Amino acid sequence: MKSLAGRLAVLLVCALAACKRSPMGKVEDMRDALASDAVRWDSALPACNVRATCARDIATAIGAPFDDKRPDQVSAAAVAVVVARDHHGSDVPEPHIWLASIGKAKGSGADALRLAVALEMSSVAGKHSHAIDTDEDARAFLADVAAAIPGACNTYAALGEGKPEGSLLLDETPDHSPCVQHDLSRKDGPGPTYGEGLFRAVAGALALWKAELAALHEGSALMDGRPKAALEARLIALDDATPKILPKTVSAPAGNVWSQTRTQHDTSLAPDAGR
Repeated sequence: MKSLAGRLAVLLVCALAACKRSPMGKVEDMRDALASDAVRWDSALPACNVRATCARDIATAIGAPFDDKRPDQVSAAAVAVVVARDHHGSDVPEPHIWLASIGKAKGSGADALRLAVALEMSSVAGKHSHAIDTDEDARAFLADVAAAIPGACNTYAALGEGKPEGSLLLDETPDHSPCVQHDLSRKDGPGPTYGEGLFRAVAGALALWKAELAALHEGSALMDGRPKAALEARLIALDDATPKILPKTVSAPAGNVWSQTRTQHDTSLAPDAGR
């Protein structure tokens, strides 16, 4: 009986210690879990019932406020959950913030984010490593980019969900969306005036995908141990699959809106007004 009572006391102490684990301790646990291909999530993390506040709610549960302007380790870990558990990368804003975290930040939260994004990308890359020349294939790719990449354009999410282009607000359509245009302007994109319609969006999404892959490679140099090994294994799969993702080429329509208005679009309206 004493032995049983002793074991129960030890279990109780361990349970209480887990409850009091520091925010950074929780982030380290998440990083270590994400180094596995079968992630076991902490049941104490809140479910993503309200997508608009999901990352914020997760960060609060970890033990710190969410910051999507200058993200700390907890904020990066919260986004890792949104990506790898909830598959809603596009729910967080500004891809450049998270690209910087993935490529340049050091720490367990940044490692968790790298592992989460690489896990999601590598788990779907193989099914897209072929010619993408049907609307069905295009929408499937857009859906997976929106799920896996933090800050991905909402246009990709909407089209990936099957929404008709005509149902989107004008500035969310592939031909008019500023974030699609920005992705097309990335290093591996075909340029901001490229194409039209659904496959214009696919070209932008692929350019973002390649930028994410480059950031993951850059960030891997900041890691060590088992998390680094797990990331490198996922990068091997991504490096093999990504060059085989080949979207159908489409031409811009006559009177391409972006081509005609690019100068005006890039000119500030006033000293304090953005583009």
